[in-house]
Amino acid sequence: MSDVADLMAALAAGKSPGELGFVMPAETGPHACCWMAWVHDDDAENWGRRDFAAVERAFAAIAGTIAAFEPVRVLAHPEVVAEARAKLPNSVEVVPLAQDDLWFRDTGPLFVQDPRGRTIASNLHFTNWGEKYPGSDADRAVGAGLAAHLGLALFQSPLVGEGGALISDGKGTVITTETCMLNPNRNPGMTKAEVERGLFDAIGARKVVWLPGDEDEWITDGHIDGVLTYVRPGHVLFEQNPDPDHPHYKVVQENLSALRGQTDADGREIEITLLDEAYTYHDDSDWTATSYVNCYIANGGVVLPRFGTKTDAPAAEAFAKAFPDRKIVQVDITDICWNGGGIHCMTQQQPA
Repeated sequence: MSDVADLMAALAAGKSPGELGFVMPAETGPHACCWMAWVHDDDAENWGRRDFAAVERAFAAIAGTIAAFEPVRVLAHPEVVAEARAKLPNSVEVVPLAQDDLWFRDTGPLFVQDPRGRTIASNLHFTNWGEKYPGSDADRAVGAGLAAHLGLALFQSPLVGEGGALISDGKGTVITTETCMLNPNRNPGMTKAEVERGLFDAIGARKVVWLPGDEDEWITDGHIDGVLTYVRPGHVLFEQNPDPDHPHYKVVQENLSALRGQTDADGREIEITLLDEAYTYHDDSDWTATSYVNCYIANGGVVLPRFGTKTDAPAAEAFAKAFPDRKIVQVDITDICWNGGGIHCMTQQQPA
């Protein structure tokens, strides 16, 4: 039997990826490619509230920048494949597969690997961020669809959640937030221990570090990928807000306080390096994502948001210091971020 058949048989027999020795690799590890999903929902209630052509151009710029570091494959609904092909750089591959919107970090599968390098697609149960957006049936199915396209064994977790809610160090430590993974709109009645067991099963989490999150962040209920990212096991870049009068200041301080002194799965105290979020950026959307750690760590590079504010250059400097062996490239995401997400939200790495 093939490895895939063996893994499918083990999953069918009731084993979980965690029980089989699989873990979600760190984003800093080598990638086979970056997956994205073409933005095509231009109705007046969503992207159509602004210049939709500008949204498409921003998407293409992000995809093209990542493609300078590693292969980029963009899923496009079969109805808009030709449109996506015409608007994306030639360096980007287009793959026909039904999907609804661009937030592929949350809708797509998570990839987990074992020490032999075998890969399983591990799906959390996606419910459109706690049933906030009904009707996105293709996004609920796209994880299984991509697993089938890749010929990978698929584990379907009963946990409700999204990829943006989880940051892994690749060694069994996962950082997440209470306002998301313990939210009644996702996993009602579940205890921390029960969610932790679910995360062990799905992505091999040996230790879960819980931060309070952000109950006022309405769309994702406080995803962790707008809070921090791993530099390496035992060391994170954490985004602070230095303005005590800013509405986000208190939330940031609560999360930072909760992280200080925490240890990882191997008993190391987690080192924290601070950088400022784009707290001086303002527009007319209450949902705007102003996070630099919501970036894409690529093979040999980091693709970082640019907002056109005084915080852009210091953020690039902080990343350059944290990742001295990677090229730091900033891309303007002001035509994306007003709708509640950033570069990390749009991407999902497939480990090499």
